[in-house]
Amino acid sequence: MGKYKVIAGQNIYDIALHIYGSIEGIVDLMMCNTDLSLDTVLKVGDELIYSDDFIINADVVAYNEMHGIIPSNGEHHVYPKVFTKPLAVAFSLPTQTLSVQCSVSGVGTLEIDWGDNSDTEVVTLSDKPQLLKHIFDNKVRKRRRIRWFTDAYFKQVDWSGLQPTSVVVLRPLPIEELTIKDATLTLDSLQMVTGIYSLNLSGLTSGNLKPLVECRELMTLNLTDARIKPTVLDEWLIAMVERYGNRRNCEVTLTAVPAGIYQEPARNADTGHYNITSGMEAIWVITHEESWNEGGKWKFIINDKEYSV
Repeated sequence: MGKYKVIAGQNIYDIALHIYGSIEGIVDLMMCNTDLSLDTVLKVGDELIYSDDFIINADVVAYNEMHGIIPSNGEHHVYPKVFTKPLAVAFSLPTQTLSVQCSVSGVGTLEIDWGDNSDTEVVTLSDKPQLLKHIFDNKVRKRRRIRWFTDAYFKQVDWSGLQPTSVVVLRPLPIEELTIKDATLTLDSLQMVTGIYSLNLSGLTSGNLKPLVECRELMTLNLTDARIKPTVLDEWLIAMVERYGNRRNCEVTLTAVPAGIYQEPARNADTGHYNITSGMEAIWVITHEESWNEGGKWKFIINDKEYSV
C-alpha cells in the first residue's frame, strides 16, 4: 500500500486524478480509507492510503509526471461571492506567493476577496491597527489577485506584507498614513489616494516618481534605500517645482542622491524664471522659495545631511 500526502487546494478528485490518472480511482481511495467520503473536507498534510501499481489511465499519470503537474483545483464552494461595498483596490501578486498579511485601521467596513477558495473576509475597522493574515488554499498558474471592496476612511494602511507587483486604486480612497516597503511598483494609482500626509516607500524600486507630484497633502515621505536612478529623482523634483501649486510642506528622506549641485539655478534672461537643470537645484528652489515655506519649512534629508531653509 502507498501513502499520499494532501497539498493545498486538493480535493478527492484531484488526488484520484494524480494517483490513478482518472477520477474513477475514487473507488479505490474509499476502499483503502474507510472513513473517506465524497463530503470529506481534506486538509493540507492529511495522509491517504492507496493501492500500489493500480493505474487506470497510465497516459494521464505519465503526462502529469513529465510536466510536473499536481492537480489541485480546490473545492470552489464559495462562489459566487457577494459584496456590499464598491470595488476600491485590486492587487496583483506573484504566482508563487503562499501567504500574505497587511495592517489596517480606520472607520468603516472592509470586504476582502483573497482570490482563492476562501469566503469573503469582512473587517470592521477601528482606531487600533489590525493585522490581517491569509494563507492561500489553492495554486494559480498566472498572477494571483486580491480585491478590496470598501468605502471606509483609513487612518493607517500597511501593504508591505502583500508583496504586490501592482496596486490599482479604482476609486478615491482616503488614507492618512500609507506604507509599502520593499516593493517594485508603478505609483500611478497613488493619485487616487486622498488625504495622505505620510507615505513610507522605503526600499522601493520604480522607474517613475512623477505621480508623487499630485500627492499635495504629504508631510512626510520616506524613500530610504529606494532603488531609484538619479534621472528619475531629477524628473520628479523638477516637476514638483513646475507644478508646485497649493501643497503642504514636506520632510523627504532619501539615500539615493539627485544629480547636480545644491545651489541657486541660473535664471532665464527674458522671463526671470529659474532654468533648473538638476534635482539638487530643484531642492534649492523648494527650500529657498519664501512663499513655499511660510506655513512650515521644507526639509530634505539625504544620507543624514539636511537641506532646509
